[in-house]
Amino acid sequence: MIPYSRRTWLHMLVSPRGSLSPGVMRRVLVFGVIAAALLLAHRFSPHVSLSIGVHEVAGAVIALILAFRTNTAYNRFWEGRTLWGSIVNASRNIARIVNAHAAVDPGAARELAVWVVVFVHAARRSLRGQAERPEIARLLPPEQLEALAAHAHPPLHAAQQISERLAAFARAGRIERNMAVCAEEQLNVLVNCLGGCERILKTPTPLGYILLLQRGVALYLATLPLALVAALGVLTPFVTMLVAYPVLMIEALGEEFDDPFGHEPNDLPLTRLCDTIERNLLGSSPLDLVMASKVDSYQD
Repeated sequence: MIPYSRRTWLHMLVSPRGSLSPGVMRRVLVFGVIAAALLLAHRFSPHVSLSIGVHEVAGAVIALILAFRTNTAYNRFWEGRTLWGSIVNASRNIARIVNAHAAVDPGAARELAVWVVVFVHAARRSLRGQAERPEIARLLPPEQLEALAAHAHPPLHAAQQISERLAAFARAGRIERNMAVCAEEQLNVLVNCLGGCERILKTPTPLGYILLLQRGVALYLATLPLALVAALGVLTPFVTMLVAYPVLMIEALGEEFDDPFGHEPNDLPLTRLCDTIERNLLGSSPLDLVMASKVDSYQD
């Protein structure tokens, strides 16, 4: 996600950052070329035109479809952000409970906190379909790293390690059982939130609806010059591109938000969220984060 200041209105008005999703400008230019071709056809045959009323009605329909697409896409984005907010809070709660209520040496408490951090990093990598885990390699010894990589679901393996350590603390009388139960409940929140993110990832917007939207938008923009050419003349391609830009951007943003966990400019800042958890729980030094960023590119 691109960070920005809400107070720099004029700068945001002219800034190119976040203004174009991948491929949008090419599509805008395609409809500009179509408009230029129809303008040329109109010059040779004035009958090549349509009544503006057709596009007024069609525009209302397209607006309704785009509004529905925007709402459903943003709901997916916001649900993903809510789930990751719960992951941040639950991670802090597990570490807080162990540090305050478990009579264990600092090394054991830190080891459990490391596995919480491993869980969030593994969850981020899993949602992004990435097999490399350089930030986890900094935290685990080789044998534990191999066991994590060999597991069918690395975040679940990390959750299992956390649960086993909480159970061991309880059996040894190092933590009261009710507090161990509280920590397990927070661990359940972590696993449930990851499951919610996987549900968003693996349940995209139905294909039929996407095809209807894309074909409707393409047909509307391709025929729009026919309704404008008689009144606007040579300005038709320019006005067509002005209309195409926001329509195609809304459609492209909907495509981005279908998977809000990736690296697109408007996706969730998962890397920053994971870094926040690591700093809160382990106090990672800025040097460690810089070293990790060189490997991971720290794209949000």
